[in-house]
Amino acid sequence: MKHYLIIFIFIVCAKLSAQEIVSSSSSIESCADSANCYTVKGPAYLFYDESKNDLFLKIMFSDFKRQGDTADVWLNRTSDSILYFKADLQKEQFPTLSNQNTKTIELNGQVYFNNKWRDQKINLSIFSSENSIVNTSNTNANFKYDNYKVNFSLPFVPKQFKTYKKSHYTKQTISINITMGRINLLKPGMENLLKDIYYQSSH
Repeated sequence: MKHYLIIFIFIVCAKLSAQEIVSSSSSIESCADSANCYTVKGPAYLFYDESKNDLFLKIMFSDFKRQGDTADVWLNRTSDSILYFKADLQKEQFPTLSNQNTKTIELNGQVYFNNKWRDQKINLSIFSSENSIVNTSNTNANFKYDNYKVNFSLPFVPKQFKTYKKSHYTKQTISINITMGRINLLKPGMENLLKDIYYQSSH
């Protein structure tokens, strides 16, 4: 009986943890030879680890596959793939909270896909949300990051990470676009959400 109780408590805690995670609006554009572009929208997940000063992006391509879509594009052939992006972002680089404060930062990061790392720079725009001044009195542990939104584009070339049998897949380039991205504070116990990369070095 005690064994079942422990399992039940674990499941409840896992569900509560999952409910705290907010997704960000994102779109993925796949282009062949910089033309014939195909775009689909779906959720992305942003995390910030204060202990390491690391920003993480997690994309599950299965979330972008549309039922019944027969288009022969790279995005429709990645149902079991996950992409991560990791970059150093110091706490001091976040702009001061105000309704007019926006900051763009060039970040040196790394993309992780198919068990491989590759260096990638992005330009990250951080700005305060409309209710940032009101929320500064919020006691929620994530309140500071609730006050920020981020925009950025992440270029991604699949052939740099994997060999494909179909030659036209090797010509496809991907752009992952995050708009009004919402940051989740990575709290102790949430490392499993980034289990593929959290404990490994990117170099």
